[in-house]
Amino acid sequence: MTPTLPRAARPPRQRGVSLIEFTIVFPVAVLFVLALIQTGFVFMAKSTLSHATFMAARAGAINNARDSVIKEAMIRGLSPFYQNATHTDDSTRLALAYAEAKLDAVLFLKIQKLSPSAAAFKDFGVKDPATKVVAIPNDNLEWRSNVLGSTSKVNIRDANLLRIRTVYAYELKVPLMAWVVSRVMCGGSAGVEAWGNVSLIDSVYGLKKPVDCALYYQQGRMPIESVATIEMQSAAIQN
Repeated sequence: MTPTLPRAARPPRQRGVSLIEFTIVFPVAVLFVLALIQTGFVFMAKSTLSHATFMAARAGAINNARDSVIKEAMIRGLSPFYQNATHTDDSTRLALAYAEAKLDAVLFLKIQKLSPSAAAFKDFGVKDPATKVVAIPNDNLEWRSNVLGSTSKVNIRDANLLRIRTVYAYELKVPLMAWVVSRVMCGGSAGVEAWGNVSLIDSVYGLKKPVDCALYYQQGRMPIESVATIEMQSAAIQN
């Protein structure tokens, strides 16, 4: 016969412990999985942006580094972000994606031309007496002097390199991730202190200095950046 233990000596009941553990672990696990999915989407977005930036630089290289041409090619390169698979007609899908990308580019796309710089145009630019357009010569570069410009500190070959930097505000579409990223980057005392707490209204009206929180994270977006460098195939003109 098995002896009966006194009530004080019996082990505590385990009923409900598993439910408590599940309640604690499940939200963390879900956030972790969603974060992995969003990370994959961000890497895909980075690849798309890098390709678009290269194609924009390539278009600029053969079109005198015109800002309008570079921006147009960049918008076309970003249109995959906006394509809706429910539109079975290809022309309709592409047209709508381009229109949406062009609209978003007003606020969420920044293009900076790093080279040729204003200093390079000052050192090597030649003004056409008829059109009054200033351009950096692109012909016979192998026979031209390699002397560095006094202002730009580069030679004429380096001045014929088109380099652009693009920053695109990628929309975070995985559930909860936009809120999580915003809280981490712009959470005041609970977030990264360097970013600060600045609202979009403060930025627009100049009440506080605009920062990435107001421009990107609080809009449910994340800035991704790409740089492309390509040799000019035409004379770069000063826009």
